[in-house]
Amino acid sequence: MDNSQPILIGLSGPSCSGKNTASSILEEYGFYCIDADAVSRRVFVEYENEIFNLFQAEAEKLGIDLKKEKGIDKKAFALFIFSDEALLKKHEDFILPIIEEKIWEEIKKAFAEKPERPILLNAPTLHKTSLIKKCSFILYIDAPFILRLIRAKKRDRLPFKNIRLRFSKQKEFFSQYLFLNADTVVVKNSWSPAKLKDKLLQEVKKRGF
Repeated sequence: MDNSQPILIGLSGPSCSGKNTASSILEEYGFYCIDADAVSRRVFVEYENEIFNLFQAEAEKLGIDLKKEKGIDKKAFALFIFSDEALLKKHEDFILPIIEEKIWEEIKKAFAEKPERPILLNAPTLHKTSLIKKCSFILYIDAPFILRLIRAKKRDRLPFKNIRLRFSKQKEFFSQYLFLNADTVVVKNSWSPAKLKDKLLQEVKKRGF
């Protein structure tokens, strides 16, 4: 393998499909794993004032209070931006370039430490960034809708209608990878960690890892 450039592999899929479990499996196998959601959370905190100012007027028009004593009410904010495609795009246009820059910093650091080590980028919205063009291939984790719904309810404690709204925004995720001609491998997750591990390792070993 060419060690002059980072070996980058994408990990994507819809909400609650098991991406974090897959990431943990591959981390144990020897991959360096970057959690784009964790990077996103750090960026959100760092740029919280800018984000609030960006959406304050629109939220007020809808009678929504985004502010809590210690900052933005993240649950209210998520419901707010997922309620409208234009609001979601506005948020992504602001935050995704910053997240991408932070991820590149981490990729370069990991590559400098160990050039031969593959880097796994766990990023639900990978298809919306230029990072996808740098990936050797994409592992797309999918799972039955009902299992995802149950897991989301348990994890996020939101009403089912809000969870379904979030899921509905992700219906075209897989088609976007096809549209971009990304080398995408679908890995079905039946919520058996052992089976998921077998499937993942089978796929990465096929690729020489």
